Formats: sequence, structure tokens, C-alpha cells
Amino acid sequence: MRTDRGDRCTTLHATGALDYGSSPLLKEQTDAVLKSADHPRLVIDLTEVTFCDSTGYGVLMYALAHIRSMAGSLILVGIPSIMRQRLNRLGVGGLFDTRGTVEEAMNAFPATG
Repeated sequence: MRTDRGDRCTTLHATGALDYGSSPLLKEQTDAVLKSADHPRLVIDLTEVTFCDSTGYGVLMYALAHIRSMAGSLILVGIPSIMRQRLNRLGVGGLFDTRGTVEEAMNAFPATG
């Protein structure tokens, strides 16, 4: 997990498996973003995620719910097709704002300042 903080948003880059062992790190990083801003703007880059279990999907839902409760925004980037299918099967795929690239996601947020 790598974190990039920019003018417009914070980007979390997930790699490998998003599962029981690694999902707590994504939750921890999400919580750090939530604590650092009144109206957080978060991009989660899933381009390099190779596997996601129910714990990973749960953390994505956690991130969405908590960011929305703070009037913030979450954008998912590069969702692997199998993850997109599973999110749709779970009935939550349409809840997420998505973009193809991190650059597109960053540009979706207005500049601060």
C-alpha cells in the first residue's frame, strides 16, 4: 500500500491481494485520510489488485460509507473486471464513482486553494 497526498485528494495504491491479511492496512489508511480532513477526497487505485475477498469488499464499503458521512468523496480507479462483476453481483457496484486512471480521478476533484 502506497499513499500519495496531493492538492486535490489523497490516493491509496493497493497492490496484490486485498484480503483478510491486507484489508486492515487499507482500513487503517482510509481512517488516516478521514482524520486528516473535514471533507476528505480519496482515490483508491485498484489497478494492481490481483485478488479480493469479502474482507476487501467490506473495507471498500466501509470507506464509502464513512467518507459519505463526512460529505467527502471516494473514487475507485482501475477496478479489475472480476472485482467489478462481484461488486455488481453484491448490488453495490453502482454506488461507487469510478475512473479509468488516477489522473482522471484526480482531475474529477476541483483544485483547492
